[in-house]
Amino acid sequence: MLWKIIQNFLTTIVILYTGLHWGICAAPGVYLFLNIFQNTANYSNFERAMLIGVSIGVGYVIWMLSTIFLTSILSFILKPSIGSVRVPFLSMTSIRWGFLNVLDRLAKPSIHHMVPSWVTDFYYRSLGCTIGKGSFVSSDRINDPYLVSIGKNTVIGSKVIITPHLAEKNELIFAPIKIGNNCLVGLGAQINPGCEIGDGAVIASRAIVPKYTIVPAGEVWGGIPAKLIKKK
Repeated sequence: MLWKIIQNFLTTIVILYTGLHWGICAAPGVYLFLNIFQNTANYSNFERAMLIGVSIGVGYVIWMLSTIFLTSILSFILKPSIGSVRVPFLSMTSIRWGFLNVLDRLAKPSIHHMVPSWVTDFYYRSLGCTIGKGSFVSSDRINDPYLVSIGKNTVIGSKVIITPHLAEKNELIFAPIKIGNNCLVGLGAQINPGCEIGDGAVIASRAIVPKYTIVPAGEVWGGIPAKLIKKK
């Protein structure tokens, strides 16, 4: 009962904060729109429509970038130091983790439109994710980036889910995920908590790698659950 009351209270705060967060990020774009709207009153309808339309489009891009950068700053400040641990649902660690998840979800619609780019690499790195030189990250679904390490010259395909946490009974379980150098994680694959993907390994599209799986270097894995297909 106590947990339910706390959960409802925190949910209400999160809903209110969502409006504040997105509203602050929208302000620069709205300012641009208002200036264009006011300063084009004497233009022809066509000219005004074009300029106002452009201001709305540019304002939306500004909103996306502002959301990413504000979330990056807050998450960098608040990100916890978590290793392989189990914590109760009702704990300061889980509450802090939950708020970071909320921040991440506020940025996710913008991340979706920006991958792959230096913007999203900056975002993941600011949240603690290690991304090696020459790696190509095309997914907007990396959860808990501070528990994810990606080596050099590795490709993370579109819609790949990397999630270093899971819920079991009344606990949250956190376990870092390590992806080596020169790896390929195909479209829509899922990497679960505690997994280690060795150098040069390939995870086939749509494969689901079970928690705590170690994929040796140079092997190709696929299927649900993922299993060895062949060795290079």
